[in-house]
Amino acid sequence: MKKFLMTLLLMIPMSTYALSVGVENDVTIGSNGSFVTVDGNAVTVGTGGISFSNSDTVRIGVDFDTSLIGGLSGGVSYDYTTGNDHVLGVGTSIEYWGANLDTTFAWNINDTDFDATVGTGYNLFGLDGSVTSKWDIDDFSYEGLDVAAGYTWAVTDSFSVRPNVTLPLDSGFSRGDLSAGVSINLSFGSTPSE
Repeated sequence: MKKFLMTLLLMIPMSTYALSVGVENDVTIGSNGSFVTVDGNAVTVGTGGISFSNSDTVRIGVDFDTSLIGGLSGGVSYDYTTGNDHVLGVGTSIEYWGANLDTTFAWNINDTDFDATVGTGYNLFGLDGSVTSKWDIDDFSYEGLDVAAGYTWAVTDSFSVRPNVTLPLDSGFSRGDLSAGVSINLSFGSTPSE
């Protein structure tokens, strides 16, 4: 007990460097190709490559994703936002040997605003990491970067837990609020892999 208290006392000066950490947990339940995901205030329901979503910023979202050839996949999306904007999107992803490259392009029809993201990542022995850059195409400007890492612990064949952390950096590479959380995945029968 004395060692524990001594450690706590030694950590007090570190509180001056304390990070602001937000908690973002999510739960996915799937069965036979269908799934429901609850991520904070966002809910997504999907089956067979098509999904419908709702959140604080999106009244209704519709996504369709499909495998193309080899490790290449693609998708299209439509979001009707709470600000009454219509946003169309297209995305591609390629994955080989645990490494991946993801790109997305979004067009806000109401504001004629074009945004894009380019992300790279890896997944090896349950450990994963990614770096995603954000771009404003119509202003031709760099908007920031998200760095994320996690570890998926497969408790059983149908239950996994993934602690994860994300560090956002703005266009001047200043650190934003760190977010950490736990992703829980529970499946019954065969489900699509993410």
